[in-house]
Amino acid sequence: MILWVCLWCNLNTGFWNIRVTNNPSGWLTMVRAVLPFGVLPIATFMLLRRRKLHLPSQSPSRYLLLYGAIAALAAMFSPKPMWSLYWSCAFLATIAAAWSAVDCANSLDAARRLLQATWVATFIVAVIIGYQARGTVFSSVASAYNILNDLNGLSRSSGVARWAAVPGLVCLIRAYYTRRRGLISFYLASSAVCFFIVYRMQSRGAVFGALAALVFAFLVSSKLRRYALPFAGAAIVMVLIVESPTTVSNRVSAYIERGQGKTEFYSMTGRTRAYALGVAAFEDAPFLGRGQWTDRLVINEHIHNSLLQALLNAGLFGAIPYLASWFAGWLLFYRLQKSSARVGTEDRIHVMECGTVMMFFTIRALPETTTASYAVDMLVMVAVYVYLECLTVHTSAMRLRRMVQPYYVAPAWTNRPGMAARIRAERQS
Repeated sequence: MILWVCLWCNLNTGFWNIRVTNNPSGWLTMVRAVLPFGVLPIATFMLLRRRKLHLPSQSPSRYLLLYGAIAALAAMFSPKPMWSLYWSCAFLATIAAAWSAVDCANSLDAARRLLQATWVATFIVAVIIGYQARGTVFSSVASAYNILNDLNGLSRSSGVARWAAVPGLVCLIRAYYTRRRGLISFYLASSAVCFFIVYRMQSRGAVFGALAALVFAFLVSSKLRRYALPFAGAAIVMVLIVESPTTVSNRVSAYIERGQGKTEFYSMTGRTRAYALGVAAFEDAPFLGRGQWTDRLVINEHIHNSLLQALLNAGLFGAIPYLASWFAGWLLFYRLQKSSARVGTEDRIHVMECGTVMMFFTIRALPETTTASYAVDMLVMVAVYVYLECLTVHTSAMRLRRMVQPYYVAPAWTNRPGMAARIRAERQS
């Protein structure tokens, strides 16, 4: 868990921060930037020493590790190999730290703690960002899309919306599954504030991703369908009563367009230009790629698409396991959701949280990069993947135990008088 916290502290730094400075803030940033170089060897040593990690056959984190290893190998073809190796180190350190956190006798409990720590971290950062940008988010201005200025360039509107959407979705799921009125009020209020921030950001990827995640949660969970869908239907009817359908349509169009002209809107705010440059760069190195951060180092801008990012970083050899990680993650969720009656209440809630957050990042992977490079998106998704993997292994072991137990015949010596009490005492000791 300490290694996991170190990676969270490393966010918003980079290879360029590793330099000698004359102020305490610069030294602190340099220490944060160096953390992946310490996390990766320590986590690897812990994994090799314990060797208790068990993963299912279809393991998304294992596919991600293979993709990251290929991208690290491709760093030798990068315009700046040390930059690519730095981000490869951070990428591989994320998976190694998550694996080392659950590499223990009770891996499922460790995976639960890792997932809960990730939810808490996103919630805390969302609160900090909301407080720092409160002058724009909760003001009377028409849009908070230009929030970048309030945060001193640390995060754009899409990044802020991502930070708010994850805790918003998790709090909404918790509100529908808890029975304590105080917690229900807290979760619903927190979720409402988070989704208000998402709405104010006007980040189309985050807005559509959040909507898709909400619809997904409503359709998958019978309890959410029972309560949330009637409420959503009543809310839509009330909106149509207050405003005419034409007015509502105009406001939705104005919200989505963000005042952009047709050229800028249809180019997805310049993304189509980046896609064309990315395809051209991929054609120059189609099989192995050019390592992490190829888009910034070759086309000099963010590629804004997860598959293109994977193709640029690791070529076709790396894009195949990268795509396999998404399919494997959804396959694990489908199997666990199908057998949710055989797991505890806590795990049923966690599975719904993981599926809802995974749907958000699946949609967001189209206009942004998710798990293709080291960022907070990857930290969240690796925690989700590792939890689903540990729960899959646990449920498989429990199913096998139930299959074998009816055929187990106790030895005759265990039926002797007083032998059962003696066995129980030895087990307790």
